Amino acid sequence: MEAIGVELGKRSYDILIGFDCLPGLGEAMKERGLASDNVAVITSPRIGGLYYDTVEGALHEAGITSVGRWDVPDGEENKSLDNFAAAVRWLARFAPDPSIEPAVVTLGGGVIGDLGGFAAASFRRGVPYVQVPTTLLAAVDSSVGGKTAVNLPEGKNLVGAFYQPRLVYVDLGTLRTLPEREVRSGMAEVIKYGAILDADLFQFLEESVEEALGLEAAVLTRIVSRCVELKAEVVRQDELDRAHVRVCLNFGHTLGHAIEKAADGRLTHGESVAVGMVAAARMSVASGLCEAEVEARLRDLVVRAGLPVRAEGVELERVLAFMAHDKKFIAGRNRFVLLSDIGRWVEREGVPTDLVRRAAREAIS
Repeated sequence: MEAIGVELGKRSYDILIGFDCLPGLGEAMKERGLASDNVAVITSPRIGGLYYDTVEGALHEAGITSVGRWDVPDGEENKSLDNFAAAVRWLARFAPDPSIEPAVVTLGGGVIGDLGGFAAASFRRGVPYVQVPTTLLAAVDSSVGGKTAVNLPEGKNLVGAFYQPRLVYVDLGTLRTLPEREVRSGMAEVIKYGAILDADLFQFLEESVEEALGLEAAVLTRIVSRCVELKAEVVRQDELDRAHVRVCLNFGHTLGHAIEKAADGRLTHGESVAVGMVAAARMSVASGLCEAEVEARLRDLVVRAGLPVRAEGVELERVLAFMAHDKKFIAGRNRFVLLSDIGRWVEREGVPTDLVRRAAREAIS
């Protein structure tokens, strides 16, 4: 397996990436001192049905005696305080002995990783956890960097904590059981990394996005590994999102999150981010930050990835209202990540309201 380190001093950890490697999870945990007597696996009904038995067997082979499973229902709407409370109460029942520190394994996509990671951060004021992402989006983005959270009716990820995993274990073979729409959704985050941080990655995607969507092993491994390297470096520089470096990862997300919520579940996270990225590129051109070719290349790649460039049927005022609650805004002033070129980003605070409104209108019409 390929190993990529996230260098954070005492909180450093490895990201291991391979194909069909899930049976080795227990040994990887054991090598890192994570073979607790109690390992709690937080997953979803669908992913647990596919992979829990393999994970349980791998953990038992590593000498872990007590392995339990808690399912969180599928869907972004279930990344809620209620399901978080249910998960930590189950942890209290599963690991009642205060002398034994349990470990948590989050087996699933971004919803499971975010909620399960927050449960691990909160239970007994923090227990070790391992991210085992089973979606492309989670593999390249949400499983790395320690952002854990749940949603409120008022907005996404408003309750959470920075809490780093002890290991991220990526089996790209699990992507074969994803619906095609979910693979395309994850490709939005891959495109994001190229657009903001790596022109060479963006060009490689222009040359091979169809092969990546077809889950060709060599292409997919190269793409995922590069995205993880980029994310690890950003997190190393700005773990707690205070140095105005990690903010770059919000490219497409300010408007995208608002569209996702206003769409009431009709769009996936990646689809909403794709729309938000194209809108942000359009704002970049309108602000004089980059040439029109930058927007055109981004739009063309998004279309080739089978992702939307507009979110039709979404109400403009709802989108604007949700953006006003975005946690990235400061004292009511908007902040957007925009492009100065492919692979180069800039942060802009206080973008003119008429420009933001026009970009939002064009994104949904």
